[in-house]
Amino acid sequence: MSPKSQYSVLSTQYLPSLRTSVFSVSLWLILVFSAACDEATFTPTPARIMSGPTLEATDTLALPTPTDVLFDEIEYEGQNDPTAAAMAPQSALPPLAVGTQPNAPDLPVNVEITAFDGALLPGVMFPSVDRRPGVLLLASTLDQWGNLPARLHDAGFTLLLMTVRDSTPLLDFSLMMQALNSGDADPASLAVIGAGRGADIALLGCAGDLLCDTVVLLSPSGDSALVNAMPAINPRPLMLVASEDDSTSYPAIQALQTAATGEVLFQPFTSAGIGAQMLINRPDLGDLIIAWLNRQIGPP
Repeated sequence: MSPKSQYSVLSTQYLPSLRTSVFSVSLWLILVFSAACDEATFTPTPARIMSGPTLEATDTLALPTPTDVLFDEIEYEGQNDPTAAAMAPQSALPPLAVGTQPNAPDLPVNVEITAFDGALLPGVMFPSVDRRPGVLLLASTLDQWGNLPARLHDAGFTLLLMTVRDSTPLLDFSLMMQALNSGDADPASLAVIGAGRGADIALLGCAGDLLCDTVVLLSPSGDSALVNAMPAINPRPLMLVASEDDSTSYPAIQALQTAATGEVLFQPFTSAGIGAQMLINRPDLGDLIIAWLNRQIGPP
């Protein structure tokens, strides 16, 4: 028998067995995959490793309404008038004249300054027809200065006389300086004169306000905060005045003189009183103040 015939015989002989084996293996594989499908669920498409943007709406944010924010929590809120343009934070309007105005443009005028909390701070303005060096005078009352304001005005200075509240003295001081600066005064030449408690506020306020070029202190207190503020004042010039028998103010001006690094005019008096009272008891004090201001910020 030829090899080809032998192959045909073998194929015929083992073909049924081979078909049976293939069927058995196929059946076994089907059963295995069926069992696996019962344990896991396959997705018809491949899963993404990173998901992209979807059309699902974003959660709504609960933003606070204006009524949720208290005014007291906003330190420097801008001031707004519905009839005028909005004011920027830490800004101030020029002093607002109140009452009947004098016919002459250089006579004193009663004014009001709007504080950060909306309060109206009364004062007196000695305006000028042109830009002149400005002086802010601080005391417990507006009428303590005697004839010094008139003399300063005649000497060529624009004046703003103010008192300071107990609640927010430094914030009020900043507004007063800005009001003087935005009025008739020359912003490059500004001074502050303080008497009694006004002297303390003048020094502490100028320590944080670079608009202030020089400070005149009449009977400051012995508060340690004044000496601690001197590094912020230096090297700006100071004029220090007190009575030698004032057991509080005289040691205070001595301590301030020691802490100063700029020019200092140290002027003690004998039994001249306290604060602006020294202007009455020592009329030459007014001359010294005018000469000091002319030297530091006076008209050219």
